[in-house]
Amino acid sequence: MQVKKFLVTGGAGFIGSHVVRALLAHYDAPVRVLHLPRENLLNLTGLNVELFPGDLTNPADVSAAVEGCDVVFHLAAVYALWLPDMSLMQRVNVDAANNLFRTCHQQGVKRVVYTSSFACFAGQGLDTACTEKSPFNLPESYYSRTKYESHKLAEVWARKGLDVVIVCPTCPLGPGDVGPTPTGRMLVEAFNMPVLLGVNTDSNYIDVRDCAQGHLLALEKGRTGESYILGGENYTHPDIVRRLQRIAGIHRRVVMVEPEWLRPMAKLGVWLAEHVTGKAPFTTEAELVIARKGLVADASKARHELGLQVRPIEETIHDALLWFIEHGYITDSEVINRLHGLQAQAA
Repeated sequence: MQVKKFLVTGGAGFIGSHVVRALLAHYDAPVRVLHLPRENLLNLTGLNVELFPGDLTNPADVSAAVEGCDVVFHLAAVYALWLPDMSLMQRVNVDAANNLFRTCHQQGVKRVVYTSSFACFAGQGLDTACTEKSPFNLPESYYSRTKYESHKLAEVWARKGLDVVIVCPTCPLGPGDVGPTPTGRMLVEAFNMPVLLGVNTDSNYIDVRDCAQGHLLALEKGRTGESYILGGENYTHPDIVRRLQRIAGIHRRVVMVEPEWLRPMAKLGVWLAEHVTGKAPFTTEAELVIARKGLVADASKARHELGLQVRPIEETIHDALLWFIEHGYITDSEVINRLHGLQAQAA
């Protein structure tokens, strides 16, 4: 596809920054990144991009950002389990997304790749992999509800004539998780506890770099109005914990727990977040309900129609851990020495 200029909203974020890198590597066209004025731009350091500070909830900023761009990747969203003001997710994930679709339609953008979430389809049971035809089943999550609503808006705009393709990443892992996201926190928090918790649940994971390639494949091969789950393999949480332990070279006790056993911790964590710390809790009651339902996915549609390929989860976890160590998220000396030792041997 011949492109004059790309716009990537949320291009400083976890998945977005990898999309930016992939675009720079595969296309000879300038890339504009819409980011919040005081956003952490660590993931864009050294990249030849046009930085465009603005607020997605400001229609004037969105209009100016879209102007002159013929392809738009819309990744900007609030991905959180808890916020002091939960309504922010509605304003950003739904209202702002709808305005962006409207602006792209008005300005004649050739194609929009919209980053939804497999939360729109997941939660069908621990033994049932969701597909792009599965019904919405995660109403407990405010985030999931907002992504489902914006997903439906994207389909409406496709019927109105906007050339929009919808990609639905599963749980992303890998380097560059500056937040970190709830998925990345699973790795970081593992080393802040005396024991490793293995929760009885199943989820689908994808390397963030493979997820970014999936976005480019959607640009080139995706069908207008269609949804594509971008995912890798399904793993139980205890299996991820065991792989994490093996890769990090640590030997700590793994305690297997049912999601509902963590309910008192979730209630206390949310109370502390609301009244004391102001920081997101380790887990929430909604997340525990979701864990019971499972986040199992079938990404075969993206493999067959787009040609999506994914790397082994061990490589993903290893690279994520190295990035978290390099940027000070993990300070456990045992883990640091182990992984640095493996790097030296590989070199």
